[in-house]
Amino acid sequence: MNRARLYWPVTLALLCGLAFALRIYRLDTVPLRGDEAFAVRYWADSPPEVVSDLAHWEPHPFGAFFGFWAWKHAAGDSEFAMRYLPLLGNLVGVAAVAALSRWLFYDRRIACLAAALWAVNPFLIWHAQDVRNYALWAGISPLAMWLFLRATNRNRPRDWALYVLAEAAAAYTFFLEGFIVVVQVLYLLAVRRVPDVRRRALIAWGVLGVLLIPWLVQIWWLAHSGYSGTLSGADPAQLLTRFLPILLTGDELDAPWHIIAPLAWCGLVALGLLIGQAREQKFTRRWLIAWMVVPAALLLVAATRMNVFGPRYLIAVLPALFLLMARALAPALTLRAGAPRALALIPLALLITPLLGAGTLIDYYRGENAKSPDWRALKTYLEGRARPGDLIVQTLADPAFDYYYQGSAAEGSLTYGGDAAAELSPEVQRYQTLWLIGRSPDAEAFLDDHMQRVSFDGFSSFTIAQYRRWQPTPDEIGVQTQVTIGQIARLRGCTIQGPDAATRAITILLYWEPLAQADVDYTVFAHLIGAPHPATGSPLWDQDDHRPLYGFASTLEWQPGSLIRDPYHLLTSPDIPLDPGDYTIQVGLYDPATGARLPVTTSGGTDLGDSLTLTTIHWPLDE
Repeated sequence: MNRARLYWPVTLALLCGLAFALRIYRLDTVPLRGDEAFAVRYWADSPPEVVSDLAHWEPHPFGAFFGFWAWKHAAGDSEFAMRYLPLLGNLVGVAAVAALSRWLFYDRRIACLAAALWAVNPFLIWHAQDVRNYALWAGISPLAMWLFLRATNRNRPRDWALYVLAEAAAAYTFFLEGFIVVVQVLYLLAVRRVPDVRRRALIAWGVLGVLLIPWLVQIWWLAHSGYSGTLSGADPAQLLTRFLPILLTGDELDAPWHIIAPLAWCGLVALGLLIGQAREQKFTRRWLIAWMVVPAALLLVAATRMNVFGPRYLIAVLPALFLLMARALAPALTLRAGAPRALALIPLALLITPLLGAGTLIDYYRGENAKSPDWRALKTYLEGRARPGDLIVQTLADPAFDYYYQGSAAEGSLTYGGDAAAELSPEVQRYQTLWLIGRSPDAEAFLDDHMQRVSFDGFSSFTIAQYRRWQPTPDEIGVQTQVTIGQIARLRGCTIQGPDAATRAITILLYWEPLAQADVDYTVFAHLIGAPHPATGSPLWDQDDHRPLYGFASTLEWQPGSLIRDPYHLLTSPDIPLDPGDYTIQVGLYDPATGARLPVTTSGGTDLGDSLTLTTIHWPLDE
């Protein structure tokens, strides 16, 4: 075996390994986004349920549903397991693009370049770590294309059979594979004019049509379902200014680079194709351009009828982009005799594109612009605070919530565009505590009128407001204290929420039983006490001081024998640093005019000084 034949499989194996490493790295670091959770919960539901319900209105074919269902039962429903399937499917594209390149250009170096571009492409990596069918389609589609080209060349029944199976798999993975079949028809009409080849191609497509009968039936269902898409309508200019940058680099470009960079890329590719020594037929390059243009044109037509104009719907044209780009880079590898070597710099400028993609990929791995909010943190937050009998309300329903949260509280969501007040009215009568996730002015206004807002926290991209009925009940008190402060109040107990892995913000609910009205309008203090602060020398690290219930239960007027829920909040600002160590939460009452504190005694008469320590917190929490 000569060196060239040895280097080829080794190089291809290394590129596959690189693609695998880039796709498996931090595979389950970011939580599932909503569409992924929907796929795990509903796409992977039992086939009878999918056929009878989901397939009638969800715009994805049976193959995507049944494939994820089978994988879920074999590998489990964890984030890593479910994302591993699109990862594996996308790896097929490395070998498929390399095989296509060798078939079209007869050059292993060009094939390696094309495979390398596939391996490091951020757009493909993003989708390969996404529990959806786009990365699978992107991997299977070029495999079907290569099998088609091979079948038209060899014209053997077994080659056509393999093509039919691969093309059926691609079509059942995503509906828009039909656009790629149109590209295959163009190839057959322009290149393979041998009658026997065309006859067998027609037979193969006939068999494919029979295999796709359920696929066609589902399309008919969807056409009559009223589905209108979830993206945007047709905009031809975006194919250049938005789609091409996203497909090549994984991200949009700022103006004016969103115009300059794509035009420069197209010009450099054209120049590289012109100056390179072409061993392939001229039609090959034209056909590759058609592979890009025809699906884009058909998507534009479809987007005039429904909102389906998104870059992911053209992910199957990436092989053509990579093949043309690798072919344009070829002059940098081998120049014609006597050609100025400066010409090599022109196609090498194309490498700016993957360099831009590298920046996008680094940002992606760092978690910048993460594909989903931190659902795990929300789960931790709610499981540590929400109780059985509470209601959690999402302002916008997201399937990822139910994937992560398995707590004891009930869960519901507001109807998009609905009447929040009408939907929440029966809930405030039924539940003692409501947790509102997300912002909704109408919902917040209604709840503020009917319940007591006791906390409002934000982290990741979540905002969570906790509402409770104004009249507290003894059973909601987390820790019983039964201490007397002065002769005016008994602190029946407290409920402390936080800190935890989601947020270090602390909510303290104090439950007062007034014993007598006072002549002084006392203020309650809630202090976080630790070792002396290195900057101030004070042991006070944070505080929340105010009159009971923000003055609505002033000690001048509060009613003896009642029970008052009084909220306080610590560490709500991220600007407050905490050194490692122990911190105590202390509460009490003082005269705001003089600063004099009231004495604290136990029910047995033991003097506790002028404050009560509620709890001790060790920071950081994981130590």
